[in-house]
Amino acid sequence: MLTAKAVAHSNIALCKYWGKRHGAAAELNLPATSSLSLTLDALWTETEVGPAIEGQDSFVLDGTEHHDDAARKVFAHLDRLYRLASGAPRPPCRVRSVNHLPTAAGLASSASGFAALTVAAAAAFGVAVDRTGLSSLARMGSGSAARSLWGGFVRLDRGIRPDGSDCVARPLLPPEHWDLRLVVVQTTAAKKPIGSTAGMERSRTTSPYYNAWIETSESDLDGAERALADRDLPALGRIVEHSCFKMHACMLASDPAILYWNGTTVEVVREVIALRSRGLRGYVTIDAGPHVKVLCMAADAEPLARNLRDVPGVIATQVCAPGPDAHSEVLA
Repeated sequence: MLTAKAVAHSNIALCKYWGKRHGAAAELNLPATSSLSLTLDALWTETEVGPAIEGQDSFVLDGTEHHDDAARKVFAHLDRLYRLASGAPRPPCRVRSVNHLPTAAGLASSASGFAALTVAAAAAFGVAVDRTGLSSLARMGSGSAARSLWGGFVRLDRGIRPDGSDCVARPLLPPEHWDLRLVVVQTTAAKKPIGSTAGMERSRTTSPYYNAWIETSESDLDGAERALADRDLPALGRIVEHSCFKMHACMLASDPAILYWNGTTVEVVREVIALRSRGLRGYVTIDAGPHVKVLCMAADAEPLARNLRDVPGVIATQVCAPGPDAHSEVLA
């Protein structure tokens, strides 16, 4: 076993994924819908995996050692990867991870986190699979992590096989395909009140809109792919907003309702719509959290960020460009 370090960038779904495939093995973590995302240059996780110094597992995230559910998920993922490499019981590991983005706040820290963990552990353990295989492994840690193996625009296909072998992410277009930006608008410093996995299951079992959400998602992806290929921002923007608001309508109709938004979230959405009517073309997407992301052309990004920074309650804005592939290096 070696020591290896990896960097993976967060991604934001432009066409959303919300829900697990019913009846599938929980460990496979298979999504109920396909999804399409943009990898971001300015939000990333750096993770190092190596032999434990004191003979027992340790997981340090952002300088704090964890012995909670997050740590259990990390070491279960390492067990999965080590079985592929050797088939033997995994030796104790030391994991050090730093999120260069807020953790558990709806900014896809689990995507970059599990992608970085997967790539680092594969290098440390000598896992002999290609990038597509690594993407499939990353999905088992976090559904959105499968997409963070690649930069630019990425699609994750839900697949239909029971073993999940056709549920893989694939790159659609590289970062340089289109000079787009995503303005990230943070509306709180707090963590979100309910985790995505629990929220998805509540929606699946209680929301009357869940089946409609599933049934209409695939056509959104096909339309978004065409708009991306044509570099048609109004067409892509309409699909992005429609996918976002359908997902949150499904959440709101769950019992009890799932509401990730706060008052500032709503006011930012209103301001984006108002600015668009005045010629600043931005389109809203919101994940399972209160923060708003605004898709726009590069030339409009800074003016949008300045205006949205002035909305009462906004604590920060950040302009992100399309980001790179995940990568690793062996340290020792």
